[in-house]
Parts: sequence; structure tokens; C-alpha cells
Amino acid sequence: MHQIIQLSIFPFGMINCFLIKGEKKHILVDTGVPNSETKIIKQLKKHNIKPEDIGLIIITHGHIDHFGSAKELKDILKIPILMHGFDKVALQTGKSMFETLKPNHKIWDIVLKPKLAKDTASPCLPDVVLDENEEYDLSIYGIKGKVIHTPGHTPGSLSVVLENGEAIIMDLASSGILLGGIIFNSRMKHPPFHDNLDQVKKSINKILSLKTEKFYLGHGNPVSKKSLIKYRDNFL
Repeated sequence: MHQIIQLSIFPFGMINCFLIKGEKKHILVDTGVPNSETKIIKQLKKHNIKPEDIGLIIITHGHIDHFGSAKELKDILKIPILMHGFDKVALQTGKSMFETLKPNHKIWDIVLKPKLAKDTASPCLPDVVLDENEEYDLSIYGIKGKVIHTPGHTPGSLSVVLENGEAIIMDLASSGILLGGIIFNSRMKHPPFHDNLDQVKKSINKILSLKTEKFYLGHGNPVSKKSLIKYRDNFL
């Protein structure tokens, strides 16, 4: 069984990235906001993960709170970055995909959207680019699982599904209050933004069809299958 380690960029699960432990190499999923690299490396060391044992960075989508430290970590770890082609412009420009920041509540239009639109990260190029519904097999890292295309939050959003029933679905859904799991960790809700809610629902159905049971989120703490189904049925 492979272990997913939640790495907190902000406390209480407000912004997360993840480490998937593999038998050959480990994989880092997302890199937080800009200037998160030191915080991430420090947390990895706390979990006895050596930087040289990480083999790949996966960027799940083109919002700066998920790719903000990609260039810096790529340079430190000297490893490739995987991303979907539909979102690669964000990594190349260092800017969030503004057209996908469609708020799920008007407060986010006022409080968060201007900041995400203004913030910039160091640009870089992805090394592995997925097309359309292309999947990426993680077995070369000693991980029984795959990366799949799950659009909706952004056109090129990716999820990681492991054979043990765990999945990293990042911003397809959210839990807790405000930006994370400070309290009410099982309480499902929309993340601040989605590009296309119909696609979100289809992507969640796709994830659920793959015998998944536990879901790791970009904002909030992990949730159960029952919670994700409730989110789909009540919000989508």
C-alpha cells in the first residue's frame, strides 16, 4: 500500500500539496504558492523523505496556489514536471489562468480573484505534457496508479488515482470552512472557483467509477466516498 503524505502550505489544510511514496521513487503533487519551496523541503525531511528520492513533480492545474514554486523545486530537485497541455500556459507565463477563475460565491470575486490574478511565479516549461484524455502510468516509480485528465476546475485539471482506493483530486471539491479544514473537515463545499461545473460533475463520476474510497483535496482535509457523493449530489 502506498502512502500519501499531506504537506501543508498554509495551516489547517488551507492549501495543500502531497507526496506519494513509491517503491522506486516518490512523486510530489503540486508546489503551493510562490516561495513555498523551503517549507515543502522542510516538511519532506520531517517525514524522512530525501530530496534525491523524488522522481517527478505533477502540477494538477494552472492556478498559482498549485504551481507557484514549481520552477524553484524543479531546480532544487533536478526532476521533470508533468502537466496537462490545456493548462501549460500558466506554468510558461507564471500567471494563473484568469479566464478559469469563475467564482462559486461573489465573495471570492472580491477577496481572492484580484490576488490570484496579480500574483506571479517564476515561469518554466513542463517536461511531460499530457494531451486530451491521455493517462500517465506511475508504475515506473514503483507506484500502482495513474494520472488522469479530470477537467472542470480548469480545462487541464489532473487527478492521481491509486489502486489502493486513494485519489488526489485537488480542487474538484473542497472541505471545511473558508479555504480549508480548520473545522468541519467532512463538510463538503465548492472551492472558490470552477471553470465548468458540468465537467466537474463528469470528472467526479469518472473518479468514483475507479473504485476510489478516500480523496485528498487542495483545500481541506481528506474526505470519504460518502462525502464526495454528497458533494456531487448537493452541489452539482
